[in-house]
Amino acid sequence: MWGTLVVFVLSASLVILAGWELTRRAEDLAERTGLGHAWIGAIVLAGATSLPELSVDLVAVRTGSANFAIGDLFGSCMVNMLVLAVADLLTPQVRILTRVVIDQALAGILAIIVLALAALGVVTGSVLAFGGVGWATGLIGLVYLWGAWLLHVTRQARVLPVPVESPTRPPARLVPSVARFGVATSILAGAAWFLIGSAEQLVGSLGVTKGFFGLAVLAIVTSLPEIVVSLAGIRAGSYDLVVGNLLGSNAFNMVILLLLDLADGGGPLLALAEPGVLVGNLFAIILTGLVVLGTLSQAEPRSRLLDPGAIPVVIAYGLGLALSSRFT
Repeated sequence: MWGTLVVFVLSASLVILAGWELTRRAEDLAERTGLGHAWIGAIVLAGATSLPELSVDLVAVRTGSANFAIGDLFGSCMVNMLVLAVADLLTPQVRILTRVVIDQALAGILAIIVLALAALGVVTGSVLAFGGVGWATGLIGLVYLWGAWLLHVTRQARVLPVPVESPTRPPARLVPSVARFGVATSILAGAAWFLIGSAEQLVGSLGVTKGFFGLAVLAIVTSLPEIVVSLAGIRAGSYDLVVGNLLGSNAFNMVILLLLDLADGGGPLLALAEPGVLVGNLFAIILTGLVVLGTLSQAEPRSRLLDPGAIPVVIAYGLGLALSSRFT
């Protein structure tokens, strides 16, 4: 078991480092190509921080460990909301969720909708499928596109000052940036194979299910790049970017389910989910709802104990893991 644990820790470290390097290179590429910070936050940064989940979960699905992947994605949604709650508790001088525009609630509600669709996909199993893809994951893709359009239209309708873009970096070093991005991607893909292989052995040694291991452990490993980026954003005072990125990541994680369902090709992916994974999904909905309430409840002063975005989120996260573990 100790040898397996060493392999798991080393491969997890490579996933974290490669994911962090991908995030840095993605931002660098976007700036050197002149795409601007708005596009970086909405597309490049969100996509780059989600690459660890996508890479690890693709390997899990292709090696017959679908519950690792499903648990990882639902667990990542829980971890994202926990990050916001902990950050809010650790910065008593600033209430993070009260410092963002109320439009952030749209991203949170979109995440709740696609998380609920995923839960319905788990409950209904293989009742309805199209070309080997479950109805729920297919609908998640369509709802996400609709939600992205709605967010774009809503932001256009707001009367906001035009953001000042930072000077575009010279494109001279674009090729090295692309090369480093490619190397990081290769390392991430290779480390994912070892991570899933060692995780399967650890599951057998620890006596837990694959779904719970993905929910409780893999979710934290694959979410570390997002955690690091969020902490950097909080230190810089970019609260809207942090909250929007984490709420948006919850919605994008469900789109990854569609990609995994397409890659699996053996019927609806969510039909394979364990009961404990479904519990994690429902708590991800609760946690996201609490954070959305935190963005809407902007009255001051507020009680820490009754604040929907801080202590209740931490308690709900712990309760969710505890109840999920009952299905091991």
